[in-house]
Amino acid sequence: MPSALSAVHLEHNHACETAGLADCHCRCHGAGHQNDLVARAASCSNTADMTALLGDLQRVLGGFHADFRDVATSTRGARNVLTAVEAARLSQRVGRGATWHETLLVDEALHASFIAVANSSLVASTYTRTAQTRFVEEITIGAIAVVGSTVTATNVAESHVWCSIVAEYLASLTPPSASDPFPRSFSDICYPRKSSGLEPLSLPAVRTAGLDHLTIANSAAGALPQTQRIALLRLVGAATCPDLWHHAAAVRFCVSPSVAMAGWPPARTSLIATRVEFGDLERKWRRKGHW
Repeated sequence: MPSALSAVHLEHNHACETAGLADCHCRCHGAGHQNDLVARAASCSNTADMTALLGDLQRVLGGFHADFRDVATSTRGARNVLTAVEAARLSQRVGRGATWHETLLVDEALHASFIAVANSSLVASTYTRTAQTRFVEEITIGAIAVVGSTVTATNVAESHVWCSIVAEYLASLTPPSASDPFPRSFSDICYPRKSSGLEPLSLPAVRTAGLDHLTIANSAAGALPQTQRIALLRLVGAATCPDLWHHAAAVRFCVSPSVAMAGWPPARTSLIATRVEFGDLERKWRRKGHW
């Protein structure tokens, strides 16, 4: 692992390693978000590791809800939880009910993605776990030296720089089809039913260097099968996103492919974040031109 990582750690605001929502404006531009949790999932080696990780994931991301109207289960910090009366009468397709449903979908999918990676790590060799952890550190903390800079803007889009770059890199690994072309922007920041979004002002200055960093890191981790590297890239893209509910490209390239895979969701995780429900979420963004 490059020695520069230790120096970057000293400059990084460690509070954003567990950033709950888009309220972190440190110089990492998102690359440090949830780094601790991602690295622990990639290196999970025993029951004690898993138990501790599951507890912290629930604390940060909330629990897995029984259904749309379950307001008793814990949710991700700062989410606007419905009251029991609202949950009983509101539609999950429009307005406040839709917001609640959409945020449950993305939060539970991210939570389940962490568990899927941790489950895989549990049965992997020590060599593989070490290689996975090195790869994760390089594409999170190691990326801060590439995309990090003094933050002068504090709108909600600025902390989406790194997840925008990861989403674009993942898209580049699979050419678009005529029926499903690339989005007009990988960094269009808005919730699914909104017509216009914001763009990170700082992204153009670091985009090319960020994509190059991912290319080099992916090549250097060639001892890991490509499927494992992609799984880790997807988790990093989703976990470093300060709020997936605002970022269609991060959902499309970092979350939806996992939801579409056989065996999803992992056992004892989400009953809500299903392929069918994600299809509805995708259509909302697509109708507004963000997908």
